[in-house]
This record gives sequence, structure tokens and C-alpha cells, in this order.
Amino acid sequence: MENREYFVGSTIKADGDLYNIIGKITYRNNNDGKTWDEYRLQSVQYSGEERWLSVDNYYKEYSLSRVNPQADTLGYHRVDGGIEVVVAVSGSVDVEVGDTASFEEYEDSEEEKIVSIEYWDDGTEYSTGYYLDPWEFGAEGENTTAYRAKSGKGIGVLFFALIWLGMIIGPTLFGFLGSNKKIEKYIKKSSNYKYVTSITGNDKQKANVYEYVYSQAIVSDNLITDGQIDLVAKDIIDGIDGNTESVQQNNEDDDLSIAILTKKEYCIIYRGEDDKIYVQVSPRKYVYTSDKEPYHARRGTHRYYRRFYYSTGYSSDSSTYSGSPSSYSGYSDGTISYDSGNEFNSYSGTVRQQSVNSRSSDGGGLSSGK
Repeated sequence: MENREYFVGSTIKADGDLYNIIGKITYRNNNDGKTWDEYRLQSVQYSGEERWLSVDNYYKEYSLSRVNPQADTLGYHRVDGGIEVVVAVSGSVDVEVGDTASFEEYEDSEEEKIVSIEYWDDGTEYSTGYYLDPWEFGAEGENTTAYRAKSGKGIGVLFFALIWLGMIIGPTLFGFLGSNKKIEKYIKKSSNYKYVTSITGNDKQKANVYEYVYSQAIVSDNLITDGQIDLVAKDIIDGIDGNTESVQQNNEDDDLSIAILTKKEYCIIYRGEDDKIYVQVSPRKYVYTSDKEPYHARRGTHRYYRRFYYSTGYSSDSSTYSGSPSSYSGYSDGTISYDSGNEFNSYSGTVRQQSVNSRSSDGGGLSSGK
């Protein structure tokens, strides 16, 4: 059920409405090499009404949109962009395999509505739409409720129990529960980062590496300073609402890389051997099971990457991942001295509290999570 694919001629329900699939385009993003499908839909109930269903199985993102020449990005922020290449077509579509276009995607502040812009050789196309949860669309006979149960959102009793608990305990609990933003998801959507490569570790784990695309307004003459590493760390902390467990900068070996540990992820921000700033992010299980140095990392960065995790995350993970072989068997490179009052941990705490206060004041509930 992980990879969802549909075919021309079949009927699909999306956001409560029935559509016939009359065309399909598969695109590849030249930035990361990943593909996604766009389905041209024609309404069963409303003759002539068309929509486009986007299904990205890799990033688990889905949306429903329509062509809208009056689309406006005012109040939206850019979250994606690049070059898309048509790699497969079927049915009634007006593109051919090999056609290319540059594209931009924008979201509103609630991360629900979308504006997309495609720049083709014969003109520019604007679309507006919104994200769908995985259970909000599917072919006839497809058990979409399984997606709701899998996400943990299909239990009505639990939902109302949480509402009741929120009224009893107060908005701070909901602020905490709402702080589920992930580093990987933030980086993928931010125009500040460009995907570089992935490193495959043990036990089917993987780390992704991104290059920080620095601003000429901040860095002159293409020179990257160590201060840019600080900037990147704070950008990521802001992006996840300060939802960290521990974060600290290396003050040894003239390295100055910064490690961030969250409940589920481990991230290292560093200057590579080629003087570019990289961000490597992975599940915690990756570093627990794999002893691979970060991409183009200097020796000091690799040492800190291992020592920071061993000092702040390994003990709890050794219980969580006890069924997997540890990469720290025989480890003897020591620990770091973690200062909970360090600049970046303090900054993270401030951002987290501001986020909690914001969620409490706007009356928001649990995030649906797309």
C-alpha cells in the first residue's frame, strides 16, 4: 500500500468527489532524481470540470489542484522549485516524454493551500490547490481507511479524549503535541538547501546530505565563514520550532560543526573538505547502527559526529534499538562535555517556548499532518 498508482480509464474519489482519470504524467525532479505522478481528472458529477491529482510516493505528499490563470502568491512562501522532466505519459495530456519545465511551488502560512507555477517553452501555467491526507483519495475498492488507521488518526475516542485532556490540562500540552516538525521535512521544502546525495548505512538505514545554498547578501565573494554554520543551525532550529533534545557546537579541532539531536533525528551541520556547508540528517537508528563518516567531512567533524551522539543519544537508543547491532561496539573515542546552557540549546529553548505560546494563543488544536 506504500506506492499508490492509478491508471487512465479508472475512476477515483478525491476529497469526496468522483473523477474519471483521463490522463497521467510522470515527472522527474532533476534536483533530487525523484519521480511523482500527476493525474488529469474529469469530474463525474460536474461535466467538464477538471482537476489534477499529484501523488508523490517518495515524499508521501498528495494534492488536488486546478489550472488557475489568476493565481497569486501574495501571502504565500516558496517551498520547492527546480526542473521537471516528463518521463512517461498516457491518455489525454498535452506534453511528451522529454519535455521539460522549470517549476516553483508556494504554500500558505498554514501549509495547506498551494500555488504552483510551471514555465514551459510555450507559456507559463498557474495552478491553485490544497494538500490531501492519504485517506482522502483512492480508486474504487481501495481501502483508504487503512491509511487513516496507519497514521493514528482513525480512533475517534482517542481524539475526543485528547480534546477533553486539553481542556483539563491546558493549551501547553497541545503546544507540546503540536511540536512534531522534522528536520528532514523542513530542509526538503526550504529553498535554502539543495539535495546532494544519500549514504546507505546498516539495517536499511539512510542519511541524506544537503548543501546550504548561501545568500550573496550575507556572504560576499563566495567566501563561507564559520559564522554561516551558526546561521544554518539557527535556521533549522527555527524551522522545527525549537523541537530539539540537545544541540551544541564543537569547540575542538577548529571544527565548529554543530550537532542537533531531536526525538527521532540526528543532524550535523559542518564545513566540508571542499569548503561548502553541508547538512547531514538521518534517523537516530542510522548513527546507532552505522559507522560512516559524513559526506566530505573533515576528521574533526567525523569525531564530533560520533562523540556527540554517543554522549547524548546512545544510552537511550541502546534500549530502543536493542534488536539491531550497534556501531559503537568497541568504541573508545570518549565523550563530550555537554553544556545545557550553551548558546544553541538556549536559543532552541526560546524558539520552542515562543512556538508553544503562539499555538496556545491562536486556539489551534492537533495538527492533522499531511
